Amino acid sequence: LHKAKQNVNGSFSIGKTWSLDDLQRVEVGKPLEFTLIINSKTYRYETELPSSHQAQFLVTLVRAGRPPVSPSGPMPLSAVSRKAAEEHIDDDAVLANVEEMLEGFEWRGTGGLGLGLDGVAGGGGGGGAGRGKSKADEIEKRLVGELKALEAASIHAIMESDDRVVGVVKQLDDALAELDKMDLMIGLYKTQLNLMTDDIAHIESQNRGLQVQTSNQRALLSELDKLMSTIHIPDHDLTALAQESLESQQGIEKLERSVVSLYKALLSTRDTGAPVGDMAAASERVGEYRAKAQQFSKRVFDFLSIMFKFQVDQVLNPKDAGAAARDKGRLKSHAAMEDFLGRYCGLMLFVKEIDQQRYQLICSAYFTAMSDLHRQEIQGLMNLLKSQVKKATDDELEAILVRAGFVIKDSPTMRQQSMRRVGTIARAPLEGGKKDKDKDGKLTGSEAFAQALHQVTPHLAREQGFISDFLHINPLDASITFADYMSLETFFRRGATSYLAQQAQKGQLRDIRSAMEVVFGFLEGEMRDWIDAVLQKDSAQIVGILAVLDRFVLRADEGNNEFFKRVLQKQYQRSLLALERSCKEQIRSIEQTKLTLKKRKGVVPFVRVFPLFVARIEAQLDGADSLNIRQVIDGHYERIVASIFDCLQQMAKMDGEGQGTQGEGKDQLNYHVILIENMHHIITVFSTKQRVVALGPFVSAARAKYDQNLAAYIRLILRRPLARQLDWFAGLEQLLRTTPPTEVSLHSAYTRSSLRRITAETRAKDLRKAIEALYKRVDKHFGAEVVNQAAQQKDVLKTVWKACEDELVRLVAEWKALIAKCYPVRPRPLFPSSSLRPHLGVD
Repeated sequence: LHKAKQNVNGSFSIGKTWSLDDLQRVEVGKPLEFTLIINSKTYRYETELPSSHQAQFLVTLVRAGRPPVSPSGPMPLSAVSRKAAEEHIDDDAVLANVEEMLEGFEWRGTGGLGLGLDGVAGGGGGGGAGRGKSKADEIEKRLVGELKALEAASIHAIMESDDRVVGVVKQLDDALAELDKMDLMIGLYKTQLNLMTDDIAHIESQNRGLQVQTSNQRALLSELDKLMSTIHIPDHDLTALAQESLESQQGIEKLERSVVSLYKALLSTRDTGAPVGDMAAASERVGEYRAKAQQFSKRVFDFLSIMFKFQVDQVLNPKDAGAAARDKGRLKSHAAMEDFLGRYCGLMLFVKEIDQQRYQLICSAYFTAMSDLHRQEIQGLMNLLKSQVKKATDDELEAILVRAGFVIKDSPTMRQQSMRRVGTIARAPLEGGKKDKDKDGKLTGSEAFAQALHQVTPHLAREQGFISDFLHINPLDASITFADYMSLETFFRRGATSYLAQQAQKGQLRDIRSAMEVVFGFLEGEMRDWIDAVLQKDSAQIVGILAVLDRFVLRADEGNNEFFKRVLQKQYQRSLLALERSCKEQIRSIEQTKLTLKKRKGVVPFVRVFPLFVARIEAQLDGADSLNIRQVIDGHYERIVASIFDCLQQMAKMDGEGQGTQGEGKDQLNYHVILIENMHHIITVFSTKQRVVALGPFVSAARAKYDQNLAAYIRLILRRPLARQLDWFAGLEQLLRTTPPTEVSLHSAYTRSSLRRITAETRAKDLRKAIEALYKRVDKHFGAEVVNQAAQQKDVLKTVWKACEDELVRLVAEWKALIAKCYPVRPRPLFPSSSLRPHLGVD
């Protein structure tokens, strides 16, 4: 009996062996559990197979383990599974045993079977059917157990009855032992075979690996052959790189063809990576080719460094002196230099991709040379235009509210010429903004600045385009490679593009804006200094300069010139601050004039100068309605006008208060006179001679103030000659509100006699004297020193006197209507019609 266990590989190995004679007892417990007692030791086992398989195993074990001759009788089989092999048993012996077993049982039933089996057929008596059935099952169990015991004893008796059986059994045991040995050997052989199977599988896998390795080595050798053929460069190409001319077009084309094989070799090794670099067969040749490429890049750098300086010298110092004189005042064209340098675009692509360090040196050399060239050219142009900018004349200097920090002061000369200058300057916007040169041919600051930018703008755009083409400083999506330039195979184009992307990620590629900042870094300071110098000659030109900057910022934005746009925007913001400071100075000057002007008669200086100031500003804003500067200037107008109105109001109040209580309402008259004169001046200038849309609300406000103060002035001025009449008829009007017209004459103050007294004081002689006195007083207010007043001063006198005439005629008509209404029979006519108008027509 062998105890075996299953190995990992599926084979079995024997752990322990017993003789069948050592087996003493077999016991069955649970359906899937049995116990073997061997050599007085108990071994308990659990099975994983169905219970039928366990029973079959145990029956086989019992049969094999029963000895042929045993003095102690058969092996106890009381606990062996009941599924033993069926054998034929002698019927008589069985019946005898059954009768012996049934002794002592009391059977009850209806009939019998004979041979003492009556009780079995009857099925029980008083115990009922349930107890009878239980006893029947117990009997059946005992019968089956005894039957199997008898069967085993019968087999044992048969085997002991014949002596030859012992020999047969022994031979069978020997045969079984041999079979067990054979089975053991077969198990060993199977185990060895399983081990050999694993070895064979390992050998087969090794064989397959060797086959794959051999195939890979063959493919690697093929690739190496291709690589070596790829990185091979003909000797004549290497010779051309060192000796071919860089000046002629033919030499440049030959060099471009020669560097193709060098480019392919270096690009292939760079894309292949470190493994190729570690190969002794390729690393030496690759190192040699890289050295050749660096030598060629250095040769290109040395040559172009010289050519940059030479070409710049050719532009600055041309051989044709006549052409240089003709180009004075204009930026020279760089077309010849660009055509010469443009031939090296292909070689620059090669150097950019193969030798980045040398490429950066070439870029620096170009930027330095071009920066010097552009600086000298633009500085020469700006200095020439600056010298042509005219200084502001005395008339133009007087056309600003403040200059050089001094407050504007009144002068007879300025009063005489103010209207003439307004008429001359104000025509500029109305005539389309034609800004002609003065007699000596000089330019205004805005004209000179516009000329400078008209030349500088295309110059910068052309230089930016050439830098992009020659040095290949472009965005990644717009960049080309040397492989694209020479139309190489797709493999090399893809590799070159990938390399450029890596360089861009590392931030090693220049951008066009930084390149322009290096070349034209001087431009911002040059423009700042130029604008400051022009404003020192004429500070009012800041408006025209801002308009020019506004236009060119839009053009730079449309032309996608980010660098120039940024430079112009900086100057624009700086000039806006200067304009803001100027506006504050104008307002401060107006407020200071309010405090320092002692003689407040006629049009005040800042009101007289303001139209001239506006005329100069508007002359510089021709065609600027859509620009931002238009809104800025309109805002400054609004602030200055508000300050003018406020100062006029304050000056009028101060002048009225300074007169004390002299005369009737003299302080009020002076208040109205100041406002009438200044508002009339503003209305006259901006309504007829100088129309400015932005000042429309200003003119409307001035007209409202003029009408209001003129009406108040006339009421006050008429009180001196007609005070009694005005008061009497005003009282009469008041009385008529509560009294019927027929009863007015009954009032003590308004009797017919009082009416006669009032009319008696208005005789023709007295009327003429009153009107002459009235005219003299109006002339004193609005006509004094007419010779020293501007032309519109005469207009205001006529306008005010005409308003006085109209008001007097209106009053007389109202008085006549009241007399006719309240006094049907008049004692004498009031103001005879034949004498009123001639007296009013006083010159």
